[in-house]
Amino acid sequence: MKRLVIGLVLAILVLSLSGIPVAASPPDSSNIEKVTFIHYAKPAAQARPVWDETATNFKLISGGVKWFSTISYEVNPAGSGIDATVVGTFQASSATWDAQTSAALFNAPTAITATTIGRDNINRVVWGALNPGIIAVTYLWYNKATKQILEFDMVYNTYYKWSTTGAADAMDLQDIATHELGHNGLGDLYSPKDQALTMYGYSSLGETQKRTLGTGDILGIQKLYGM
Repeated sequence: MKRLVIGLVLAILVLSLSGIPVAASPPDSSNIEKVTFIHYAKPAAQARPVWDETATNFKLISGGVKWFSTISYEVNPAGSGIDATVVGTFQASSATWDAQTSAALFNAPTAITATTIGRDNINRVVWGALNPGIIAVTYLWYNKATKQILEFDMVYNTYYKWSTTGAADAMDLQDIATHELGHNGLGDLYSPKDQALTMYGYSSLGETQKRTLGTGDILGIQKLYGM
């Protein structure tokens, strides 16, 4: 418990120093765990050599945590540079996962102007200043006893230019958002043989392959939520 409290304090301090407002955390029981997923930019020299979606690997978060109800979430487009298309793009990314399972995973996202993130029982997406080399960060809270995911927050890095057209000099929002929304129960993959999968933990400027799911991504989401 002491380690968890220290970790939460450090996470809040890092976000505060980066200029991203942080909501006050509600009282948490000892069963609440937080996990942080950092999506890294891959250097051009290490760009994916071959696109192959047939890899069957997937990784469950903490052995299989998941949502127990349909996910509602908010999106603040400010800072993206593509405000008018952001919410619709997130909806398209959500639908990519919904299409592969009988469960109703996501409600349509809501556009908001709030900028705070933190453990407040609100799933929220914002743009903020992160270190170069980090494309986005997803924070997830879940109950260790029940294996229920309770909340997520996402921060997309204003350091990068964003696009919805696959522009070569920008991060493609649908590509990155589909990956981040995969943290509805799936963790990052880093093995070279998994480079073609949506849940691979690196992305590059102009990349659009993560807009669609590979075999391992589909197997993972169906393992959690059914076919």
